[in-house]
Amino acid sequence: MRGEGRLVVLCVMALVFGSSAVAQTVGARWEVEVHGGGMLPSNPTSGTVSLPPPGAVFMTAVANPSESRREPSWYFGDGALLFNQAVAALAQLPDRIVPLDPVLGRSLGERRSGGSVGMRVSRMLTPRLSAELGIDYGFERLRIAPENSETIEATRASFIPAFEGMIRFNPNRVLNSVTSSATLEEGGARELISSGALLINLRTNGALIPYAAIGVGLASITGEMPAARMLGNYQFRLPAGPPVNETDTVTVSDGRDRHTAAGILGGGVKYNVSSRWGLRFDARVTISKSHASTILDATPNVALGITPAGRGALGGNPSIQFSNNSTDPVLSMGLTAVAASSLTGPPVTAARTFVGTGAVNRTNITFGAFWRF
Repeated sequence: MRGEGRLVVLCVMALVFGSSAVAQTVGARWEVEVHGGGMLPSNPTSGTVSLPPPGAVFMTAVANPSESRREPSWYFGDGALLFNQAVAALAQLPDRIVPLDPVLGRSLGERRSGGSVGMRVSRMLTPRLSAELGIDYGFERLRIAPENSETIEATRASFIPAFEGMIRFNPNRVLNSVTSSATLEEGGARELISSGALLINLRTNGALIPYAAIGVGLASITGEMPAARMLGNYQFRLPAGPPVNETDTVTVSDGRDRHTAAGILGGGVKYNVSSRWGLRFDARVTISKSHASTILDATPNVALGITPAGRGALGGNPSIQFSNNSTDPVLSMGLTAVAASSLTGPPVTAARTFVGTGAVNRTNITFGAFWRF
């Protein structure tokens, strides 16, 4: 009986391990697979940074003129620098604006690990080679990086005490309000990878077929990109009574390319359950050039035409000027000065402050089932 039992076991093993080899060489040449898994991305860490240039210098139109600069915003770059320089010149104000510059000097969004789902269709060319088309969809959204959220909040929060202190430094100014808000919009950007690959079987028969994969792909982003919107406003009266109402609006958004070409390397193993279907474990790395970028928009707004008309400036050098009347040049103390507020720099529109360099990759590990026909 023991001999007969061994014979039965050998016959079953021959059927299981032999049938798959026949299936790969005779008859069915197409495979369709569905799979699920996890995508492990990397994020760009290097790139080029380009902030808007310093504002144009002008002389303030007050009794004792000093230098100021036209700025598009107080939240970042030269605007934050001018504000901090001007209040430092007053020597008694401890509060400063925390610049938004670190956010502008890196990618706003980051991609985190998450689940994925996809399918593949392949055709056997020879017992060793197969051509394959695939598509994979990552569920994890592109999100604002935590360090960027922290810096945005620090900048937002610093705006209020800095302006309150500056306004109240002169007891003859009447403070009405100072506000600063930040809205983080995560969006719904997810990634879709389309690919074409050549599979190279490292064995051509048996139930377990290890293979290598090499190919090309296209990484595409669907949905809205993340963005951060900041809004600052201050309203007060100058010592002689003219009201000041100025608004500082800044938007920072993730501007990475929607479509990026990529190379694909990987491999895995197939287990042929029968001649018609089986299971597959697969791991692939999609490598592409970094396509990250950060986009900046800034729109200053100064309320004009309110009464009584007038202007005023801080007492130090450099200084900040506030005005509700004219932008025309005027003569002051024998100098050609500017009557406008310092917050009258040209608006910033779609400026790329960060462009990623180097390469990024996505590792997609999947497990699925395939059918032959």
